[in-house]
Amino acid sequence: MGHSQNKQNMFKCPPLPEADHYILALSGGSDSAALLHYLVQQKQFKKKLSAIHINHQVHSESARWAKLCQNWCQEYGIPCTVQVISSEKHDENSLRLARFAAISQHLNSFPESTILLTAHHLNDDIETLLFRLTRGTGLNGLTGMGESGHFHGINIFRPLINTPKTLINQYLLEHDIEWVEDCSNQNTDYDRNYIRHKIIPALSGLRPDALQRMKDSRDNLTASLDLLEQLIGHSNPLPLKHQLSNENLATELYHWLVNKKLNPANRSQLINFANACLEAKNDKMPTLRTDAYVLIAWQQAVYALRPHLLAIDTDQSHHLVDNTNAFYWQHEFGRLSLLAKHKLDINLQVAFNEQGEKIQLPGRNHHSKVKEILRESGFPPWQRNRLPYVYHLEKLMAVGPVISHDWQQWLTDHNAEYDWQSTDFIL
Repeated sequence: MGHSQNKQNMFKCPPLPEADHYILALSGGSDSAALLHYLVQQKQFKKKLSAIHINHQVHSESARWAKLCQNWCQEYGIPCTVQVISSEKHDENSLRLARFAAISQHLNSFPESTILLTAHHLNDDIETLLFRLTRGTGLNGLTGMGESGHFHGINIFRPLINTPKTLINQYLLEHDIEWVEDCSNQNTDYDRNYIRHKIIPALSGLRPDALQRMKDSRDNLTASLDLLEQLIGHSNPLPLKHQLSNENLATELYHWLVNKKLNPANRSQLINFANACLEAKNDKMPTLRTDAYVLIAWQQAVYALRPHLLAIDTDQSHHLVDNTNAFYWQHEFGRLSLLAKHKLDINLQVAFNEQGEKIQLPGRNHHSKVKEILRESGFPPWQRNRLPYVYHLEKLMAVGPVISHDWQQWLTDHNAEYDWQSTDFIL
């Protein structure tokens, strides 16, 4: 690989985010080869730079490409790791997932602030935008990849995302940079290659500045999406706005879920749920269930809840024995603690979702229905069913954090403290 450090750079990367280490995803293709050459010229980053090459083992030249990447990095004086992977499926998405899984594993040995650098450029981003457009997408899909992102827990930065491919080609020529060529990139049977070799050249023939104009459209959509995300926010629950139509509420729910990094349900499910939310009476709780979350509308708001907690059977009981002065009991629904200055000797029984129980609250002369106390105290329905009913000598002493007159007296007599901390059901 040639060196021409005195020649003028044909493109300039934006400043890299602050990090303890940077790892370049080095495929050996022209784009990553150009970015590698550029980065090693930056003395302030070179000492924190390394590269990783993923050998997919799907091309007869794979081993040679891996060796070339290692040779280039050795010549530049930076570490290079080659990860050999195998995937049962050789489609683009399967290989991509396998590649990021290998990179994620590699990053485990580096500081938490490590950033993965990729050589995606403007043409790649426009290809992605057009690819998504032909398959059907929304505002999020039309904003492209973005300069920075996260995938599989990896922090990603794309220094060339606003750089046209023509400038990268000029840089390669100017600096006499070697790279490897994957002949499969010329196969227009693949959708992305067809867009790259047929659609974008045709659009550029129609308008010489087509790429720049599509970039402007992408940037305008990104600005609109940023504003929309700020207006919707990340708070959980999401207040219900009854002045919205069911379609507008479905759109708000979609972007709210995206803000919270949750995969939105499909459009028809969201519209049906939104319609149920807007028409529901006070005693109804419209629900939308997915594997990753459960949406429940309650008291003029929509809650995104953890589905695994709601799926746990509440028909269970537990016998607790405490002969210490610091007793803790951890359950999926929360944590019970009983602390005292001296050792206690007490047996407790715990059950959930008991029906028809009454309890005498401290300071009251009568018993009240637990159901009414929990409702008046503002406990959401999904939490009421999952509060522990704590019994001592077959007498109900507490329901979650709600304690009885007798339990308060027992705690006072034994100089003890009782506490129940509920698990957070909200995502």
